[in-house]
Amino acid sequence: MSDTLTARSNDFAQTFNTAHGEAGLGRVSIAHILQRIQSDPNFLFSDDFRKGAGQCPFHAGKAEGTADGAAPIAQAPIPQDDADKVAVNSLLALLFNRLRDHIAEKLPFDADGRPMLPIPPRSPHGLDPADRAAMAAAAPDVFCSVLRDATCHLLDGLITGWAVDLVREEEYFRSQGSGEISLEAAATFVLRTLLEHSPLYQRAGYDMLSITKTGSHTAIHICWAMVEAAPLLVPGRDAAFYDDLVHRSLKQIVPLSMASLGMLVHYMEESGIEPADGLAVHRLPKDQTAFVLDANGLIRLNADPIVTFAKPGERYYTGCPAFYTTNLIKLYLDIVAGLALDYGVYDRLQEG
Repeated sequence: MSDTLTARSNDFAQTFNTAHGEAGLGRVSIAHILQRIQSDPNFLFSDDFRKGAGQCPFHAGKAEGTADGAAPIAQAPIPQDDADKVAVNSLLALLFNRLRDHIAEKLPFDADGRPMLPIPPRSPHGLDPADRAAMAAAAPDVFCSVLRDATCHLLDGLITGWAVDLVREEEYFRSQGSGEISLEAAATFVLRTLLEHSPLYQRAGYDMLSITKTGSHTAIHICWAMVEAAPLLVPGRDAAFYDDLVHRSLKQIVPLSMASLGMLVHYMEESGIEPADGLAVHRLPKDQTAFVLDANGLIRLNADPIVTFAKPGERYYTGCPAFYTTNLIKLYLDIVAGLALDYGVYDRLQEG
């Protein structure tokens, strides 16, 4: 299957942004919030930070004039759920710098320099990714499922190590009793207290670890989906071609990470990226509509499956914290693409 469109590569981002606006959602960039924290760490402990991090659109009761010169109308205060999202995602984006470095430093390799994948504990297939002969003998769908599942569990273990290190660092400074604390330990403390007192995150049962693992599963799922899309869109090429194509196409896929969670989930469901059971272990279906080729031969996102959606009362979104963490999304793709080369995924995908 080959599907080449002549539309500009940035059409998806523009259309996706417009659809958010049509849903009544405004995007809040947290980039300058991170800059404010770096220049003034005490800002983390301020009431302003907890109330939307001082964002202008969020100032409760601010008067807005009308176009016809009528009396100004008081702007409604920011929904508390939205304020919590801004603060929590700002803290996660800050802490994800340590996550990126932790993953890069702790990624396990065997004696031959190949990444070591764990056995997926709940996989119905019972395959060990280290058993190359068994993996090669498995049907392509099973083969892909095991690799996807094992990649998620590999990242889960690394994420747990990151979280443990942060908690230990916070406890270390607490035990010193000097009042001094590192920026990351302070962010960990503030994040935990925010999550514990936020109705939004308590309703979902989310903590720092579960949020990060869920987000990493989504990122790994999308990265594997793009790898699997490459032979669908350009059949009959070798692994080096596909590896180059996937890496060069990453910037085309990044707009997904800038979305609201609701819009992201609906796009994934509508386009075929997200399977019916919501698990990230299924190979991308051949009838997917998410990935197409642009006029330059790069993989890009198709705007057609965009679904306009907002949760009741939702007005603001930030996008994924990983979007604001330099090279974190690239690191996830590098891991997936490296595994694809190591396991001969592109050849297996073209078997059927």
